[in-house]
Amino acid sequence: MEPKDQVRALRISGLNVAGEPVDVDYSLNLMNVVLFFEPVSKNSLDVVELVRLMSERYSRLSVGFWYVMEPRLSCLYRSLSAQRTLDRLSLFSNVLFDANNMIVLQSGVRVVPAVIVVDSNGLICSQFEGEISLLEIERTVQARIALSGYKDELPLMSRFDAFGNGITSELSRGRSGSVMRQLGYATGDYVFGSVIAPETNQEFSLPDYCLINTIYPFGAWFVGRDSIAGNSGSTVYVSCARDESVTIFAGAEAGATLRIHTSIESPQNMVFGKDVKKSEGSLEMKFDEFRPYEVLLNSGDSDLLISLQIMSGTAQLYSVEFCPTVYVPVNRP
Repeated sequence: MEPKDQVRALRISGLNVAGEPVDVDYSLNLMNVVLFFEPVSKNSLDVVELVRLMSERYSRLSVGFWYVMEPRLSCLYRSLSAQRTLDRLSLFSNVLFDANNMIVLQSGVRVVPAVIVVDSNGLICSQFEGEISLLEIERTVQARIALSGYKDELPLMSRFDAFGNGITSELSRGRSGSVMRQLGYATGDYVFGSVIAPETNQEFSLPDYCLINTIYPFGAWFVGRDSIAGNSGSTVYVSCARDESVTIFAGAEAGATLRIHTSIESPQNMVFGKDVKKSEGSLEMKFDEFRPYEVLLNSGDSDLLISLQIMSGTAQLYSVEFCPTVYVPVNRP
């Protein structure tokens, strides 16, 4: 009989980005770690990297690591861009592509990133959503392996604590409260103020008001299922509150350049991300591969309006992520 405080995990299966079938059999390992992540969220990708590092430390023990990718890159499915995204994370064959959100829904996951730790009997030992405690995950894994007689083979506990301190990157601090706005049609989170038909060309005009954590396209944009694409001259306006960092997930097939303007010109109130460079007196970001690009942290006393104007090429934007934080790497132009 199963313990009353434990429930059985869903047996999951699907295809990886190469179209190969992946069937997760929990009984093959003493412990299993299943990570559900959002591929266009810097928050989720930070967690992916930390779990991947953990998997390397347990590669010689009976611990299975599985990654379920939400469908925000469905337009890149099986494409070189999707494969490059996973290559950067050193992931491939053990990633399941959740094309219709069915794995997440059937697993009862409400917020990603999420981690479910499952034992060899298919019972859930622990589950985290949104705020991921890697310390507690590793404690659960080590306790089960030690009870199975492999105590001497266990690696030393890592220096993770509850999401973001220790050996994790500085940008992870405060990420548990991040808010992501989707650009495109996929989620029903229509940041344009109205429902936009997918796969259409749209001309947007700037509204006469601004809300915090809101995105305003301006000019001509092609609206797709997962992203919007703008040519030279198109602009996206992003507003953020004090002590928020802004990260965008974007890319360009043949490269693109964005120029950044802010409503506050005082440099002491802003810390620019590593992807922002100063060129001929202006702030610019170069887009090439599809990945997160760090824009800035607003550390001033008031809200901040940012404009991202495409100067050359055609840029595809997938999401804008607002993260309450107290620190980002300093790279003042």
